[in-house]
Amino acid sequence: MSSDNDGVIDLSESYQGNIIACAVLTWLISALVVGSRMYLRGHLMKLLGAEDWVILASLFFSLAQSIGFIIEASFGLGRHSLAIPPENYVPMLEASWFTILFYASSLSLSKISVLLLYLRTLTYDWTRKILLGFLVVVIVTSAVNLILDFTACIPLDAFWDFEVQARYCHSNEVYYALTGLQIGTDFLIFLLPLPVVWSIRAPKDQKIVLSIVFSFGFFICIVSIIRIVLLANAIGGSDYSYDAVDINYWSLVEVNTAIVCASIMTLKPLWNRIFAASTRQGTGTPEEANHINLPTIGSRPSRPSRKAPPQTRQSWLSAQLAKLDKSLQTVNETQVAGDEVNLRRPETATAASRSDTELPPWPARDPAGRDRLSHNSSIITPVEHKADEGPLR
Repeated sequence: MSSDNDGVIDLSESYQGNIIACAVLTWLISALVVGSRMYLRGHLMKLLGAEDWVILASLFFSLAQSIGFIIEASFGLGRHSLAIPPENYVPMLEASWFTILFYASSLSLSKISVLLLYLRTLTYDWTRKILLGFLVVVIVTSAVNLILDFTACIPLDAFWDFEVQARYCHSNEVYYALTGLQIGTDFLIFLLPLPVVWSIRAPKDQKIVLSIVFSFGFFICIVSIIRIVLLANAIGGSDYSYDAVDINYWSLVEVNTAIVCASIMTLKPLWNRIFAASTRQGTGTPEEANHINLPTIGSRPSRPSRKAPPQTRQSWLSAQLAKLDKSLQTVNETQVAGDEVNLRRPETATAASRSDTELPPWPARDPAGRDRLSHNSSIITPVEHKADEGPLR
């Protein structure tokens, strides 16, 4: 926001209400997405992992940040500096320091949650090694960020109280350098899954969908760049409480966008379930609609387990029983058509009545019948049996 309009400043101008509305709205959106994630993975999939608890902690710090901005706005953030009572500066700047702390904590936890999710889904050895390296980098840079926050000024009170003489305060260049390193790391983190997705054997449309899902994280990088540019332009101005309104908006958007992007990657099974439910109402839904699995990329295909879900096992048995019924029906039809096929030759019927052991099996005397036996009486030929192996093997 610009405080200069033809040299005249309207001291009644205020964006306090806008800041409060942005703080509430952005957090509610991220809370809704995280709530959907916890419902899906906790209630439907029974598969809550470390990444889910970490994103929940990130949501908590995002809430703390939103409360911090609301407190800042109540003391004058969003108004012109000349319109803010002098006694409001100290509590407003103190709330600003806590807001910065919660901002950094929430962003760091969101990145850690994304990396933990990648470690669960991207199971190639080389990707896991790279992800572990990124995880170390994120933890180290986050720790450095926290140290810089707690040592912003020495003593720390000098950050918000101008009457306290500061022996040292970090320069803005230090924060710019750290922010640039974090943006570069974020870009590489969100770029990593894309070549993995396009290397797997899957339909092209499925690869495109996965690429779009994984690419949501690039929006965080864009928001971070916009915010740091606005911050660099606003620092040093004489009306920072008013000029920095846009920075506050983007800070709230950045933190909550990171939470949403980290969570939206996990919601694809929920979308599939909702879509399957709507399809079931209209045209009928396949059995897979009620069964949600967590997909992984790079895992080796496993043999069907004897502990396969009862629904899957029943489906396989039903197919085999259907083949059995069809084969028996074919045999019965063959027996009824006595004019075409004789199970026993007429001239040997009397001998067969005297001793069944003296009569060789009819396939030895009827090559045509032998062909039918290999198909009908055996029910499943060796080749078919090998192809039809199911979960009970």
